[in-house]
Amino acid sequence: MPTENPNTTPTLLTDGPAAGRRIARHLMHAAYIAAPVLAAIAALLVALNAGATIARLLARLGADPSGQALGGAATVGVLALLLAISLLGQHTPTRALALIYLVAWLPLTVALSAAEAALASGLAALPALASIGQTLATSLAGLALLPAVTLAVASRRADSQNLRGELAHYLASTQKLVLLAATAGASVAFGLARGMPVEVAAFIAIVLETSFLLALARAHEHRLHAGALAAFGGVLALVSVETISTLANLRTLATLATIGEMAYQLTPAAGLAYIVASQLVGQPASTRARTRPTQPMAQPDADQPQADQPETQPAYSLNGHGGPK
Repeated sequence: MPTENPNTTPTLLTDGPAAGRRIARHLMHAAYIAAPVLAAIAALLVALNAGATIARLLARLGADPSGQALGGAATVGVLALLLAISLLGQHTPTRALALIYLVAWLPLTVALSAAEAALASGLAALPALASIGQTLATSLAGLALLPAVTLAVASRRADSQNLRGELAHYLASTQKLVLLAATAGASVAFGLARGMPVEVAAFIAIVLETSFLLALARAHEHRLHAGALAAFGGVLALVSVETISTLANLRTLATLATIGEMAYQLTPAAGLAYIVASQLVGQPASTRARTRPTQPMAQPDADQPQADQPETQPAYSLNGHGGPK
């Protein structure tokens, strides 16, 4: 009776189910290898398309070929760099800041691409989108400096290994920066709407913002700085509300407008008065403690007995000499 050879290599006819499983495993392994490559190729093609679209938008605005290439690199290139830092970075503060910029840079790139599509197709229904895209394209060179500079500064920050904490820290700083920029613009627009020259409106806005920042930095030192913080913050709030109401053609309150105009005109004098008052208040308690001269220790009175010091005992030698005379 013939016996089967155990060393015989199985074929599809002899071991069909096992061969099918092996083929499926090979196909799955090939799919796992090919999926990242295909995803990278697709991402590269999409990025090239977005960069070419933004380059065409800059060409439509009159940029030279080098400006077109740099504009594409400042949008799509920066976006790819932020994505790489967010996914592959090991420094937690830099990753947190890159994530924040990534959330802001993606809508920027989409807006520029959509503006070019709207202008190329001649759609009249999207004039606002085209205007936003043109405004962003003209300020693209300055906007690209923000991640380049701030990421370099964040790389020197100590690593806390707490991504949520770093995100909260940078989001709070971003909120302050955006609000300060918005209020500064509102202050300039407030003065321009009332017929002031540009340099005068810019000067008053700088004085108002600087006084507010100084009071914000020293609010914990004295009540004067806390009061100045509330006062300058109130002026900024009034100016911002009145500016938004005027630009948006909303109903305004005459009383608030009058108070805002008076406070706006008094801003330079109020800033000078705050500086003088802060000097009259003197140094904060922490600075006085550091600069206070050390007082000499009180010397004990010669007439009073020193009870804490032990009495001096006479010294006796073993040979009988050196005793009291």
